[in-house]
Amino acid sequence: MEEQTPILNLNRIKGGGGGIRRPLWVSVLILFTVIALFSLHINREYSIFSIPLDFISGRVGLVSGYQQKSCSDFFKQVPARKVVKSIRDFGGIGDGKTSNTKAFQRAMEFMARFTESGGSQLVVPKGRWLTGSFNLTSNFTLFLEYGAVILGSQDPNEWPIIDALPSYGRGRERLGARHISLIHGNGLTNVVITGENGTVDGQGKMWWDLWWNRTLVHTRGHLVELINSQNILIQNLTLMNSPFWTIHPIYCRFLLS
Repeated sequence: MEEQTPILNLNRIKGGGGGIRRPLWVSVLILFTVIALFSLHINREYSIFSIPLDFISGRVGLVSGYQQKSCSDFFKQVPARKVVKSIRDFGGIGDGKTSNTKAFQRAMEFMARFTESGGSQLVVPKGRWLTGSFNLTSNFTLFLEYGAVILGSQDPNEWPIIDALPSYGRGRERLGARHISLIHGNGLTNVVITGENGTVDGQGKMWWDLWWNRTLVHTRGHLVELINSQNILIQNLTLMNSPFWTIHPIYCRFLLS
């Protein structure tokens, strides 16, 4: 008698229920896939689907017309500043020897008048501009031309003493107050520090020597510090030889550098 081929009995495999049960992990995977697809923002600027590959022509690349985004695109662009002045307009001398602390302070006092009326820009021309600390203002651009160098003063008295940060409760290196940064700002909005690859040189060796020699009285200042500020852009500059931290943003948001 011819032997019959055994028939697979699905009822035994299915364990007596309805149809064949899929493993639980398959259902979970399908569910998460559906949720992920609906969660994607399908738009031409940011979606991964806006960067398809050109298989037809044999080229692998971006779709024609697609513009790649960079971090700077998240900076909220500000209009052209109403008032543009040079540090020379305030008595600045870029010989690398003359102190321009008063000139920068006079310039910033003048620029602050336009915070609510079109903003302002201070241009630092080619030269070596020795200065102590100065405070920025809102709706303001500090622009260093090609060959412009801001030099940090070697006189500690031109780096005034300010209160310690609330989150520290004391100076980071020494108890009590601390030195202000070379370029400082507190409670600012819409500030740009930029130029044609100019330089901010803190000449920080003096401060590091004070630290290593254990003769430092107050905590050192930073090269650039911004506190409680927002919408800040720092670009196209060389920052070097900081007395402490180079860029120190604290309690800030929307800051790009």
